[in-house]
Amino acid sequence: MAATSVGRDFWSSADCAELVDQVDQYLSGQISRSVRAKLGYAIERDEVTNTVLVRLAEASTGQALASGMLSSRDPWAYLAKCAGIWAIGQAGHRVGELDALVHLPGVATSAADAGIDPAHGLTPLPVVIEKTARTVEAFVDDAAERSYRAAVRWFAENPPTHQGHGHAEARRAPEFARMGFAPDEVAALARVTWGGRPNMHVTSLFRAFLLDDAFDPHASRPHRLALMNMRAALARAGVQADQGRAA
Repeated sequence: MAATSVGRDFWSSADCAELVDQVDQYLSGQISRSVRAKLGYAIERDEVTNTVLVRLAEASTGQALASGMLSSRDPWAYLAKCAGIWAIGQAGHRVGELDALVHLPGVATSAADAGIDPAHGLTPLPVVIEKTARTVEAFVDDAAERSYRAAVRWFAENPPTHQGHGHAEARRAPEFARMGFAPDEVAALARVTWGGRPNMHVTSLFRAFLLDDAFDPHASRPHRLALMNMRAALARAGVQADQGRAA
């Protein structure tokens, strides 16, 4: 945990990947089940992992969180308590920040003009989709076997329409089954395209590229952590699929 404060190098290291696995293994499943049982809110395991990593990566919260863990007698218990509070808070309002998504230019039901001049400050939607797709493909191992670009386009063309329920609906979308993506893989992609709940703007590649076509995901801790979490989630889903075929 002390390494999280040393700067950008940590977030692209093997230690960071190990941290993702440890958070997922020791915290996220338990917290997800607890929130489901107590509050009836279907927060996904990977959403808990994503929230923890984003909080650690954010400049406004990461240093204080790391300091609190290092000064605690039981750092993992401290982190678990914090993660539980965040999950409960998320269940309390169930609303993602959708403002930047429902105004994507060229998207059905958008309030933006599809033919808007790029001089207004927003990146054209085809460019947003292309840059997001390239970013996602750079973090996966099977880009040649599956159409991540088609998946990214689906998220761009189908922004959430029901506050707090868009991610759940995406998991059930039949188009993804035809593309060969399992529900957990769809959820992992949603968290980097639309962004992860509850504060979707923090890790949304769409929003970042929409506002700045020169945005560098590698230079943003929250976005890089979300992408690494996506890669880990896709790997877990692939292992589960292989085990299911072998059974």
